[in-house]
Amino acid sequence: MLVNQTYQLTLLSSVDLDVADVQTACSYQLQFQQRISCDNNGIIDLWVTFHVRPINEYDPEFSGNLDITITEESKMMPLFSHRLLDYFKDRDCPKEYIILNISKTNSEADASDYFMVNSSSGFLYQIKSFDYEDTEIQCRLGRSSFLTITAQDGVHQISRALKVTFIDVDDSPPVFVNALCSTTCYTCPVPPLTATVNYTYIGTVITDPPSIKALDPDSYSTNITYQMEVCPEKYQETIVFENGTFILLQSFSFLSGFNERSHFTVKVYLQAVDSNGQKSDGFELTINVVVSSTSNATTEYMSCMSSEMTSQMTSKVSLPLSSDSTLGTHVTSDILETTNIASNSTKDIVIIVLATFVGIMLFVGLVIGVYKVRRRSHNTKTNNIEIRYEETSRNNETKENVYDTINHYVSIDE
Repeated sequence: MLVNQTYQLTLLSSVDLDVADVQTACSYQLQFQQRISCDNNGIIDLWVTFHVRPINEYDPEFSGNLDITITEESKMMPLFSHRLLDYFKDRDCPKEYIILNISKTNSEADASDYFMVNSSSGFLYQIKSFDYEDTEIQCRLGRSSFLTITAQDGVHQISRALKVTFIDVDDSPPVFVNALCSTTCYTCPVPPLTATVNYTYIGTVITDPPSIKALDPDSYSTNITYQMEVCPEKYQETIVFENGTFILLQSFSFLSGFNERSHFTVKVYLQAVDSNGQKSDGFELTINVVVSSTSNATTEYMSCMSSEMTSQMTSKVSLPLSSDSTLGTHVTSDILETTNIASNSTKDIVIIVLATFVGIMLFVGLVIGVYKVRRRSHNTKTNNIEIRYEETSRNNETKENVYDTINHYVSIDE
């Protein structure tokens, strides 16, 4: 169109070089030519070149299904995971250079500490190995969490939260926890238990917490069996473990024939075995049996553990499983402490008994001495009386004989 001696061109359609699908490659055709014909007392053809100036107008887009997993078996770090640029694309043509980063959030389920991304290549790496039994993962992240990836191309930016799944390996034994807990994370680990019962008691042994159970930190399986040993062994059959509690089927007095005369201690050792045959640490219950018919209390402890359980009990006695770890004292130290206490108590009792015995003997000796003195005095008096009587008798007899003799001589003289 000729306007004021000037040709003006009108673009009748817009030009869009961008692609509708982020997976489609750009043609990179940034210019094109158009022939213009004009009739000014003759036809004139003119080729005009049009240059297209691209505009960055679209945000990066995420497409595809990206599953991120971490497994306990991954020990070599860093470990290549994914090429993120296969999932983050740009509709603009030419495509802008996309910069990828990991965005850390304040959420407890954020797994950004375990990954890094190479911003130039877009490669995602796992940089930190993990153990699912670590309370940081088990209690904070759980079996799945998320990873936030930020994609930026110039002024445009998007963020996507990708699911991260932790793949656990069944490599941990069961742990004893409070029976009210559904996980080993929260107030679950329990220390060795102590209970006090009467010599004639039958029924549930009262403990704090009132019941316990074993959980497998690696799975939700409840296929756990229990093994129990009792010391002294003669009480093995009277104690059972059912529904998380210890129960006395018979009283200690019945099994001992009412022969105990002093307070004594019964030890119960419990182990849990999972479906893979892995055994928990030994769990200990101490039952203090009160024999009310005596005033002299002593503590009896006899070691009757199997060699396997002894090694496990002396190595560590815990909970497993947890952030709250409070659980455990060595049985060796408990035994030594119990033995020392019993020894000290026995020494004190022996001293008291000896002192009492010496006092009684002295008193008996004094009584016997007084008795002998009085007896000797009585015998002396009796002997003196008999002696005087015999002397008097002899004197009288002598006098009579002398009198008879005198009478005899007198009669002869006459």
